[in-house]
Amino acid sequence: MSLSLRAMRYVQAALRTGSITGAAGAMHVTPSAIASALDQAETTFGMALVTRARAKGIFPTKAGRDVGRRIDDLLERYDTLLTGVSDLQSNLSGNLSVGYNAPVAPSFLPRLAAQMLAVHPDITFTFNEGDNISVQKGLLDGEFDVILFVEEFPNPQIEVQPLIFAPTYCLCSSNHTLAQLEGLTVSQIVREPLILLDRPAARGYYLEVLEQGGEDLRIVATANSTEMVRSLVASDIGISLLNMKPPDMLTYAGGNIRCVPITDSLSGITLSLGFAPGPRRKLVQMFIESCVEFFAGPLGAHLLVPDLQ
Repeated sequence: MSLSLRAMRYVQAALRTGSITGAAGAMHVTPSAIASALDQAETTFGMALVTRARAKGIFPTKAGRDVGRRIDDLLERYDTLLTGVSDLQSNLSGNLSVGYNAPVAPSFLPRLAAQMLAVHPDITFTFNEGDNISVQKGLLDGEFDVILFVEEFPNPQIEVQPLIFAPTYCLCSSNHTLAQLEGLTVSQIVREPLILLDRPAARGYYLEVLEQGGEDLRIVATANSTEMVRSLVASDIGISLLNMKPPDMLTYAGGNIRCVPITDSLSGITLSLGFAPGPRRKLVQMFIESCVEFFAGPLGAHLLVPDLQ
């Protein structure tokens, strides 16, 4: 059984007007199109929907009245769906769900949310932290509208908007001897006790950088959160590698740390936005534009350690 929405609208018009000619005028089609739709509907449903009286019009049968009510309900729900989706696409309101794999995201996402809410107070936000793999899966599963992730490991089904390239740097406690230098080589770094950020993709990436030093590594601690890495470094347990820094260098543990550029490595990560290909909700587009503008300005640049290459 198959009956198009157009045919159902023609049948609806015919039942409402009680006239094939009247329905044709209301729908701006020929009378034959209305008559054909009625014939198709009766064949599809296997019952007579109207009786035809020459020069008097058409009259719905009892079954026709019942089918007409069901068609009315279906078309009303269909039109409501179209209107609702149109509002969802065009309105700057509703919920924006953001998945992020950026350890310093709390230093800038709240600022962006506040800017958007100041202009469009009907927006709500849902922020969920994950790793590079889980946020991409969440986007593909429809859990997120947009994600913040490391572009070096993208899923080909995701459209990407690069935001900023973040060079790798060495993190030392402020009283460490290496913290007094303007730049460090990888060989200087690997001679020290090391603390490793142990997150999916990040572990392998940092180990690859450290192996450029050509020496056995002495890893004294691993942690799966950036703030724990920062606090361990501030406690003089060892030094570490990271890519982005928060505006405030004071750690949760209370110690101060210093970010020292690496002079002989071109390694770094590209922080990007990810979203589903194709047309986007206006709210998603506004968020993308806000992120691009932020990272193009001085506040975004402040999250990076200068590259001395």
